[in-house]
Amino acid sequence: MLIQHGQLYWTKSHIDSLKNEPDYVQRRYQAVMKYLLSCGLNQKEAATTIEIKERQFRRLVKRFREEGISGLRHRSKRPKNSPNQTPSWIEDKVCKLRENTGFGPAHLSKLINISLVREGKDIWICEKTAYNILVRRGIIEAERRKIKEWRRFEWGHPNRLIQADLTLFNGIPILTTEDDYSRKGWALRLANRKDKTVVKGLKKLLKFRYDNLLTDNGSQFNRTNKEIREYCDDHIYEKHIWTSVHHPQTLGKLSAFQKGLKRFLQHKLGTSRDIHLIDHYIDVYLHWYNNGRHHKGIDNYPEVRYSGKRDEEWYEKLVKELKLEEVLTV
Repeated sequence: MLIQHGQLYWTKSHIDSLKNEPDYVQRRYQAVMKYLLSCGLNQKEAATTIEIKERQFRRLVKRFREEGISGLRHRSKRPKNSPNQTPSWIEDKVCKLRENTGFGPAHLSKLINISLVREGKDIWICEKTAYNILVRRGIIEAERRKIKEWRRFEWGHPNRLIQADLTLFNGIPILTTEDDYSRKGWALRLANRKDKTVVKGLKKLLKFRYDNLLTDNGSQFNRTNKEIREYCDDHIYEKHIWTSVHHPQTLGKLSAFQKGLKRFLQHKLGTSRDIHLIDHYIDVYLHWYNNGRHHKGIDNYPEVRYSGKRDEEWYEKLVKELKLEEVLTV
């Protein structure tokens, strides 16, 4: 026993060791010392000095005898095992699928569940589980999202309004269009961003007449642009509508479509500018997006809301085109 500055110590080495410990560890140490060295405190009194129960104090003394000062620290209450944790092989599936597609938790869980059913396995995962797996594996960052209620608007039936805009992937222009009512999307890689090329792309994507066209104020869609003016005269029934300047939210639905498409292309192609691969994966994404992606905003599939039916073999085609046979069961 050692006494220094009125404090009790078991050995000299404990004096230096306790200097790096939190205050609560030092207080526990002194209470245990006064009890073990029979300095007038019984278990109940010693426990009271550090505001814990007598039963907990007995455990503290036992841990000190077995582990030394480290036994006086707080211990994690996290369980040593989690019997309900998702099996690692399913987590691997989710991560592999995310790596190959860039899809979000809702779409990943749906694809995984279809695969599990076809494997004959009596197990499934929900969207939240897929999200937690991605967070746990460090693929996406967990963050609190404040849910905001947005005022939704949509035109009354298919082809009532078509949104159109240009975007770039690795410097290559892609023309994107979307039906405002059904959220059905179309996309086409362009050779350049010239006015005639854009109009030619619109004619190739939308081989039908529709009511209204909504675009931003880019040069290809400008009011003074002769090419787009002639296109509208021949292909729309009512009018060409332009968004307010510096107000991109008007094209929010199309922007979300573009974001998903480019994220998918990024996962598959990285920095590649191979136009043949870009064309191929645009087609793959569009087929999945319109036929296999359940859209929360409309509580339906875009193709179903647009035409009344969809390709029921979208899953098989997606697995085949992305060569995911090792991850998903056909």
